[in-house]
Amino acid sequence: MFATDSHKDQELTVSEGKKTKPDSLFFIWFAANLTVGDFALGFIPASEGLSFWYGFLAFLIGTVSGGVLLAMMSLIGSVVHRPQMALSRGPFGKAGSVTMSFLQWGNSLGWLSVNLILASLFIDSVLPSNLIIPIILAVSVIVFTLVYFGHESVRKIETVLSVILGILFAFITYLVISTGIPRILAPQTLTVPFFAAFGITLATSFSYIMAWGPYASDYSRFVYGKRAPVRSFSYTLLGGIISTFWVEVLGMMVALASGNPGGNAVSLMTSLLGGFRIIGVVALFLGGIAANAVNLYSNSRSIQTVFTKLKNIHALIPGLIISTILGIIGFSNFYGFYETFLLLLDYWITPWLGVLIAHYFICRYTYGERKVSIPAGMIAYLASLLISVLFMNPGVIYEGIFARYLQGLDISYFVSFFLAITFYVAMTGINRSEKGEKLSHSES
Repeated sequence: MFATDSHKDQELTVSEGKKTKPDSLFFIWFAANLTVGDFALGFIPASEGLSFWYGFLAFLIGTVSGGVLLAMMSLIGSVVHRPQMALSRGPFGKAGSVTMSFLQWGNSLGWLSVNLILASLFIDSVLPSNLIIPIILAVSVIVFTLVYFGHESVRKIETVLSVILGILFAFITYLVISTGIPRILAPQTLTVPFFAAFGITLATSFSYIMAWGPYASDYSRFVYGKRAPVRSFSYTLLGGIISTFWVEVLGMMVALASGNPGGNAVSLMTSLLGGFRIIGVVALFLGGIAANAVNLYSNSRSIQTVFTKLKNIHALIPGLIISTILGIIGFSNFYGFYETFLLLLDYWITPWLGVLIAHYFICRYTYGERKVSIPAGMIAYLASLLISVLFMNPGVIYEGIFARYLQGLDISYFVSFFLAITFYVAMTGINRSEKGEKLSHSES
């Protein structure tokens, strides 16, 4: 394990919220992943002709492996008790931490806009007239109100939504299974080579849940106690992978049962539900609210890592305003907006995760460890990211030479992750001091 640092970095210690139980993390990540984002991923294996059981296996491997990375970030937060992006200061130095924080601020802005548009479109679809812009504004106000009162408010709303969404999605799953089993389990015809179809499904499910990594410590930092790290890891992992895997597989079942995996995911689900269409709309709307409460809260924490004296209310407003404007601009061409966003979303995250895992878990340095060469984290990050470009395949924009050799399969996430770990360990070495050999509970 890694060690904590006893010195107090006043501007980054817990200043709002109160100590919480580790099981609260289960509800946060369970609710945040019962959304249309992972539901839509289920259409990927179906559109490529992958059979149900191969898609099931690819989703399982991708979701669990990505969930482990999310859980590891959550574990660090329960030890160091600082916001997620503040943890970059150890391996990246102050300037590097600011850069990573701005990247995460932009990343969470994108997800805020995506979920804002989706939640609003669902409600608009059941109203008699087009009221999309007023609905976008209303949803923004709802999310802001939930997050305004801080971490405790977010934790409570996610707990409530976990129960409501769990019931709704259980009912939707029952309806889909009861009406579409023959088509769901029927043999499929591959539209791309099996290797590519399986790999793309695995990679997208991995990248989806892994992309929550820059948020994790924002919530686990309030968890204390001698077994807090292990419990934070376990509850985060379980909450994240159960809901993500469940909704991904549900999306795949809807795609297969509809017989039109290339169609609009939401329209096909509501059509399949028939008279229970409103249940699907409400579930996906509430899922968007649950995800955006987490997005907006972490968006504000990222900017506070850069501007440490910024008050909570002032940190929330920029993200709220910009995401609302993007929502109003992007709703008319949502699928183009969503596709462009997802093409470039996660490339920056995996090498950042690799550096943090190397720093805290492998090298076993502390949050404020000064033995680490300040540029090491950024050098490892940029080098691994640059090499991984050769493996990228973000659609029509670019296709790396190795992605072309792999029949279009994009494995750049895995390449940059493992290279970042390797480079960082090679440059900094293992901390073999007594302090680095065990987990300290001096802050617990």
